[in-house]
This record gives sequence, structure tokens and C-alpha cells, in this order.
Amino acid sequence: MDGGETSGKPGGRRKDIVRIAIAVIVAAVLVFAGAFAVGRFTENPTKDQAYLDVEAKAAKVEEQVASNRKKTEELTTQRDDLREQAAKAEKQIEDDKKAFSQYGGNTAVGAEPLTIESITLKPDTFYEEYGAQSGLTKYLYPQITVRNTSGHVIYDISLRMDIIGADGKVLKNGASAYVDYVVLYPGKTAVCEGMIQDEGFSGATLKPTGYYMSIPNTSGDGGSDKTTDSHEFGKDVKTVVIP
Repeated sequence: MDGGETSGKPGGRRKDIVRIAIAVIVAAVLVFAGAFAVGRFTENPTKDQAYLDVEAKAAKVEEQVASNRKKTEELTTQRDDLREQAAKAEKQIEDDKKAFSQYGGNTAVGAEPLTIESITLKPDTFYEEYGAQSGLTKYLYPQITVRNTSGHVIYDISLRMDIIGADGKVLKNGASAYVDYVVLYPGKTAVCEGMIQDEGFSGATLKPTGYYMSIPNTSGDGGSDKTTDSHEFGKDVKTVVIP
């Protein structure tokens, strides 16, 4: 046997065994260390107090976010409702303005609450047919259309009229035409009717001079539900010549 076969010697075999044992021990140590490290780093983090604190804070934040979202939705709904109400109110104001301009009264200072629209004289057909032969009295039947130009309802109207001759002399005063038991809204018209004994007034002028009118009583005194005011027409009031 030559000198290269040292493995066959007892000393060489022992060295090999020692090397193998050391390698096994090192491997075991490494495996143990790895397992220990893995065990430490793979421990359930949800049991850690710091994690639990963070989780509690996160849950609180989520709750606040949900509450804020709900509050935001409620405020948005309220805002939309208010916008809708504002739009309706604005439209109502515009509608009221249009209605007032069409039907409302003239509330300017000094404005006349009642204006004369037209005056017509109905013929006394009974007199025309029978009066000349029977000696009946002839009458004038004025029909005067008036418009409510006030800002309130009018209940009753009684016109005062004069009959003025061509020379400017008053031939008759205190003649009247009226309408009762009406509810005359602002902007609306009514017809006042009268009956005046004709005393040879042909060619004279029938001129309204003033009127009484009843309006709602807003004093709250518990008395009558209406009150009567007296007014005078201006110089530019409509007139009619008696035929």
C-alpha cells in the first residue's frame, strides 16, 4: 500500500468524522436560529398593544368619517330644500308683482282709490212710450262704471253728482248713483246706477263730484267689519252731456 492512501489510516478517519460532526452541529444551529427568527418575526401582530391602539384610532376615524358623511348629506339636503324654497318664494313674489300690476291698486301718495271709467245714460223708455200722453215724470238713469284703484277691497260705493248748466251754474246737486253689497277687489270694476228726475236738463253736464265707499275695518276694535270714507274727485273726472 502506497503513501497516498492516508484515508485508510485511523487518524484520517477520525478527522473526517469530526468534520462531519461539526458540519451537522453548525447546520443544526443555523436551522434553530432561523426557526427562532421566523418565530419571532411571524408572531401575530394583532395581539400587540401598539397595533390595538392604532386599530382603535382607525376605527374612531372611520366612525367620524361616516358621521361627517351623513352630516354632509343632511346639510346638502337642507341646502337644496332652502334653495327650492327660495326659488318658490322668488317666483311667488314675481307672480304677486304681475298680479298687482294687472289687478292691484295705485298706492301712490295722493292717488285716487276710485276712478271713473265711463258714464252712460239709459233712456227712460217708459216715459218715451207713455209719458207724453199721461203726464208722467221723466227720469235720467245714469250708469257709471268705476274701477277700484286702491290697494284694498271695497264693499259699497255711493257717488255724488252735480248737474251743471251750459253757463256753469249748478242746476242740481246731491244726485247719486250707487252699488251695494259687492266685494270689489283692486283693479276690478263695478257699475253704479242711479235715478235722477229730469227737470229739463237736456244739454247740461252730469259731473261726478265725490263718493262714499266702505272698506274693511282693520282697527280690531270688535265693531263693524267695515268703515266708510268720503272722497272727492279731481277736476279731470269724466263727465257726460245729457241728451
